[in-house]
Amino acid sequence: MRNRRLVSILTFLLRLRFLIRRKCIVGFFNAGSFFAVIQFGFVTLFVAAFPLAPLFALLNNVIEIRVDAFKYVTQFRRPLAIRAQDIGAWYGILKALSVLAVISNAFVIAYTSDFIPRLVHIYAYSSDETVSGYIDASLSYFDVNDFPPEAAPDVGLTSNQRFENTTICRYRGYNYPPEAADKYEYSIKHWHIVAAQVMFVVVFEHLVFFLTSWIAVLVPDEPRAIKDQMLREKFLAKEALYNAELEKTKKNRLQHDDDKEEEADAAG
Repeated sequence: MRNRRLVSILTFLLRLRFLIRRKCIVGFFNAGSFFAVIQFGFVTLFVAAFPLAPLFALLNNVIEIRVDAFKYVTQFRRPLAIRAQDIGAWYGILKALSVLAVISNAFVIAYTSDFIPRLVHIYAYSSDETVSGYIDASLSYFDVNDFPPEAAPDVGLTSNQRFENTTICRYRGYNYPPEAADKYEYSIKHWHIVAAQVMFVVVFEHLVFFLTSWIAVLVPDEPRAIKDQMLREKFLAKEALYNAELEKTKKNRLQHDDDKEEEADAAG
C-alpha cells in the first residue's frame, strides 16, 4: 500500500511536469525556477527511498548549467537581465519542502525498512545483542486448519499437492501463535516496535531541525566583509549628504551676507 501511494505521488508529479513543459499549464511561476523546485522536491522528499537521486540531480544540473551557458553566449543576443531582491515566493516553498522532506524521510526510514525492528531485536530481545535469530523472530506461526473454507488452499491443484501434509506456515509479522489465548493478535513485540518507530520519527525530526537551526545561526545570511562594506557605504552616503548640506548652507550664508552688504551700500 505504501509503495502504491509513493508511485501515485511520483506519477502525479511527472504528469504535472510534462504538462508544464508542454505549456498546458500557465501560471505566474517562472518555468526555470519551477523545474528546479520540482527537482529539489524529488531529491529531498524521496532520498531515503532512492539514495542515488542527489547524484543524478547533480549531474543534471552540471550539464544544464553548461548548456545554458552555451546558449547565452552563442545563441542569444544581449539577453536582458532583470534585477530582483530575492527569489520571492520560492523561498517559502523551498522551506516548506525542506520541512516536509525531513518528516517524509523520517517515516520512510522508520516504517519501510528493517532498521527499527533490528534495533529493537538487538537491544530488547537478543541475548548477545546481535542480529542472530532476527529472521526467525520476525516470522509468526499460522495453523493452516484456521483458514476459512473460502480462503483455504485447494489441495487438488498440482502446485499445492506438495503442501498437503503441511500444518503450520510462517509469515512476516509479530503476532501470537495459534496455541496462545489471543492467537493471531499483535504481540507485545509489535507494540514495542511501533513505539520505537514513533520515537525515532520524533527524535529524528527534532534533531534535524535543531541542527539546521544551529547551522543557520552560525552561518550568517550576509558575510561579515559584505556587511562591513554595506555599513561603510551607508556611512559614506550620510557623510556625502552632510557635506552637501553643509556646502549648501555655507553658500546660502555667503549669499545672505552679500545681499546685506549690497543693501548697506545702497542705503549709504
